[in-house]
Amino acid sequence: MEATSELNLKVYDIFKEFMTGITKLEELGNAANTFLLRFQQGLCLLKRSPMLTSSTLIKNNETRRLKSYIDSGCINIDDAAKSTKASQSLLSELERLTDEAALAIETATTMQLDVESCDEFRQVTSDEENEIVHFLQEPEVTEYATVVAVVYSMVKQNYVMQFCADLGGIFVAACDDVATKKKKMEYRNKLVLAPMVRVGTLSFRMLAAEYGADITYGEEIIDHKLVKCQRRINVSSGTTEFVEKGTENVVFSTCDEERERVVFQMGTSDAVRALKAAEIVCKDVAAVDINMGCPKAFSIQGGMGAALLTKPELIHDILATLKRNLDVPVTCKIRLLKSPADTVELARRIEKLGVPALAVHGRKVADRPRDPAKWDEIADVIAALSIPVIANGDVLEYDDFSRIKTATGAASVMVARGAMWNASVFSPKGKSHWEDVKKKYIRKSILWNNDVKSTKYTIKEMIAHHSCLELAEGKSLNKADTLADIAKLYELEDYYWTVKNIRPLTHDLDYVL
Repeated sequence: MEATSELNLKVYDIFKEFMTGITKLEELGNAANTFLLRFQQGLCLLKRSPMLTSSTLIKNNETRRLKSYIDSGCINIDDAAKSTKASQSLLSELERLTDEAALAIETATTMQLDVESCDEFRQVTSDEENEIVHFLQEPEVTEYATVVAVVYSMVKQNYVMQFCADLGGIFVAACDDVATKKKKMEYRNKLVLAPMVRVGTLSFRMLAAEYGADITYGEEIIDHKLVKCQRRINVSSGTTEFVEKGTENVVFSTCDEERERVVFQMGTSDAVRALKAAEIVCKDVAAVDINMGCPKAFSIQGGMGAALLTKPELIHDILATLKRNLDVPVTCKIRLLKSPADTVELARRIEKLGVPALAVHGRKVADRPRDPAKWDEIADVIAALSIPVIANGDVLEYDDFSRIKTATGAASVMVARGAMWNASVFSPKGKSHWEDVKKKYIRKSILWNNDVKSTKYTIKEMIAHHSCLELAEGKSLNKADTLADIAKLYELEDYYWTVKNIRPLTHDLDYVL
């Protein structure tokens, strides 16, 4: 028992010295800060066995960050810090302590076997038995050593790449290996179709692209809905559809023609669920975007959209999780906060996550569409960032693209209502008459088998802006229940039935008819 007690003290001293070394590692400036600061935001990434999470050692740990690290079991390779010679030396010392801890485990195991085989050990008094029971409730020698081994392996993996750089003059980060496999997207000098609920379906995205949109965002899809979907190829219409299981409800659809430009926008309030949803659709889109600007009640009440603007830690969690696990670019779209300084601060935090671009709507949550967009506050954000910023707000004519770029310094420009009212706003040749654009949209809706409710909604928005829904056209449109009804209303019956009868060739019909 005396030998066992001495060994316990020795291992505990090793443990204390090891934890002191970890604490010093935290104090090595940027190396430790970059490495340790993001532990808590990586909890849902790479998980290890939870064997240590209930340990009393965790509760009494020397550092809060280290406790989070052990709880999560996360190897935060992407955020590996810039190491220094001091950290290299310290890592060597930690390795020595780890070896000593491993040796102690072996010694403790041998001693335990010897003790269990000793008859005298079994013949203890009642008081001695109580003392032994009390001792066994404390962390065992092997548990201390296991903590040392697990933490050391985590630390080493995060620093080993930088050590190779110092020794050989070549720095190859693990995240770079992953990055070479990731898809990339150009966000500079682009005309962008904004995400619009009910409007930004495949048919409207294809229409906008035909007029000149370089990047087209889909309508916001809630993660709860997408995780209930299954992917299927619709050969007859040439589309990839994500259909709600047990129904024929198409939640999102796309096609090969738009794969390099379509951005899937998601509404979410949870990193794990967002990743699960994004993984379903990411192979069929060019990028994934998180909605952080929708001011509508259903979105905010669900903790989504503009509700995220006041939750920077959750933003970090969502974007970091998606960025680490997806092969497509991950971006987000925000609104202005209460003060320009707050918006800039949030934008900088988002930029540090490594997103390739940021879209900024020049209105605050309380602003309505009739309120003028604050281009000057978008300019403040752009001046503070080095990544491309996509400016959005009050772009209604083609000339507005250059005006907002000049006023803000934006890399690209996004348009919402201006495109909804007349998608030819993207055309450098000038706008086409809205009636012609409307009819072209209806053809696209028939061609891509668009949901009739979305089709009616978009047509109504066009009519309401340019004419009046109380006239005969609006009243007739209200009565339409199917795409066939809409085709009949707009004298497109021949086109409708041609598409229906030659469905396998429909994706070529626009060029034929």
